[in-house]
Amino acid sequence: MTMDPDARWHRWCEAYDASYRDITTLFHNRHVWLTFEEMWKAPTAIELNTIVINWFTRLYVATQVAGVRRECDPGTNTSSLRWCLDELVKFPQIASRVRYESAIDEAPAPDDEQKAGLKEGFDLFAGRGQPHIEAQRVQADIDTLVTTFDTVRGYTNKILLHRQRNGATLGLSLSWEELDTALNVVGVMLKRYYRLRHPGSVLGNLAPELPLGWTVPFEVPWLPEGFVPLSARPVEDHVGPGRRGSGGENATGEDDSEPAESDS
Repeated sequence: MTMDPDARWHRWCEAYDASYRDITTLFHNRHVWLTFEEMWKAPTAIELNTIVINWFTRLYVATQVAGVRRECDPGTNTSSLRWCLDELVKFPQIASRVRYESAIDEAPAPDDEQKAGLKEGFDLFAGRGQPHIEAQRVQADIDTLVTTFDTVRGYTNKILLHRQRNGATLGLSLSWEELDTALNVVGVMLKRYYRLRHPGSVLGNLAPELPLGWTVPFEVPWLPEGFVPLSARPVEDHVGPGRRGSGGENATGEDDSEPAESDS
């Protein structure tokens, strides 16, 4: 059954919004990571420990390359930024000038002259006066996304997510520049199509400003007096209903604690 254009557009918006949350989290991660790097470079009386630094590095790189792969995934049964662009190529009529301009007309703030200027923003996606976006322009962005992802694909698929036999991955590596470039391209695409998702608006920094005081745990030692580090334990000791993260969080970082009962 053919999907109604409005329903297809609504589905596209939901997928884009999911990518927005994911990609802004990746940029948040990089902001935190760069702060860590600067902190480690600063003069300190505490000797840097390679166990700690390597642990942070592995977590950061694995999270970031998996995120880039996720947003570049062309699978039809997945939600990704790549899927959003593919959908626009296949159904360019869902992103129409009429829909774009109507959204601006419904906005209460700008006057008619300002709105007329904002409506010209659709020309970023189509020729002047064209009724809907041009698939060729979107395809060019897909090609850029694919080319950039190719630089991290080998490391992600053959090192991080799979293990090749017979030393097939010897010499395969990923530079910091390649990782940053891939993330930057994903971010540029997200910002570009933000203007299509939110007519008349422009997305600023992808990395949100962090709240004051987030570095306090690094200023005040976490280790209480008399604390003894855990020794290695059998794997079964780490499994069971009593195994919880701090603050009652589950393994996805979401709070799974029971809600407090009300007195009423």
